[in-house]
Amino acid sequence: MTITKRIILVGLCLCIALGAFAQQAGKRKRKPAASETPADPRIEQMIHNTQRIMFIDSVVVPRNEVLAQLRLTTQAGRVWQDANGTYYENELGFRRFYVKDDGRLYTQHKLGSEWCDEQELQGIIEPAAVDSISCPFLMNDGMTLYFAAKGTESIGGYDLFVTRYSTDARAFLKPENIGMPFNSTADDLFYIIDEGANIGYFATTRRQPEGFVCIYSFVPPATRQTYAEGYSESQLKSLAAINNIADTWRNEQEHTIAMERMLNAQRQPSSPTQTESEPFVINDIIVYTKPSDFRAPGNADRYKQLMQMRQDYQRQAQELQKTRNYYAKATPGERTQLKRDILAGEQQLERLELDIKQQETLIRNTEVKHLND
Repeated sequence: MTITKRIILVGLCLCIALGAFAQQAGKRKRKPAASETPADPRIEQMIHNTQRIMFIDSVVVPRNEVLAQLRLTTQAGRVWQDANGTYYENELGFRRFYVKDDGRLYTQHKLGSEWCDEQELQGIIEPAAVDSISCPFLMNDGMTLYFAAKGTESIGGYDLFVTRYSTDARAFLKPENIGMPFNSTADDLFYIIDEGANIGYFATTRRQPEGFVCIYSFVPPATRQTYAEGYSESQLKSLAAINNIADTWRNEQEHTIAMERMLNAQRQPSSPTQTESEPFVINDIIVYTKPSDFRAPGNADRYKQLMQMRQDYQRQAQELQKTRNYYAKATPGERTQLKRDILAGEQQLERLELDIKQQETLIRNTEVKHLND
């Protein structure tokens, strides 16, 4: 064999070897990395079930200054923080929720000037599902409780959850993740609804530098609605992540009205005085101020009944507060009966709160249906 033939043969063998090596290397490259994290199917499901929310504004603040930025009306109660955690106290100042070092949620009732023994909320903590609770907030109905928590039901960091009190079980039910756009793979905190102003707030660390959060203000929806068909995958992901709050506005007028309402509430943080005529929110655009504004048959009378119910609530709340104040001065023998009276009064107020909510819903739904017919 000549030298030239030998060179050609060696070259052919080398090409074959290099080709086989490249083929094997290509196969190795196509294998998934062992460290690759599989996609969480819950995130995809949440994206496709993103709730339709109109966001009003946003502001970035240091994480430890969130509550200082919120000027809530007194109807929203009080929310504050100290070295031990985050606290919520209802409007009348006799019920409190807070979290201890064990990550569990507790409540207390006030009798007179004294707080009763704390009680852990039953039904909240499920094994590994919800842990490290923070940021509790109770709605005015006295039964709907929001909080932030970590656990297997969270899609990353702190997620926002909701639970409701069951009068039959006499305990709060298993919490539910409220989904997107409120939750993300970052920390999502402080879901607060100021019903006096009809404005909601929540805070999140998504897209923020270390130590900062973004506070979003939004219009609380009367019912849960998701984005209907017609949105692309990229649009749904953007809405779920709140990439642009202007994308959530149906029109500029609605946004302008909501912004004015929020600014007015921040200028006048105290709750309005109960009178025969009070603002009544029909939707994001229409607000009535007197019985003659209503168009649906029977709603003017229902509105007057609502005003009476609200006055009854204030009167009973004042009487209950007097009983609490007397409890602090009462003898041990008197306190036994007073305690029963106070607990009965609280239950009566809770029922009246529920009746007021149902009346408001009836008036609003009746008026909306009449206007749309």
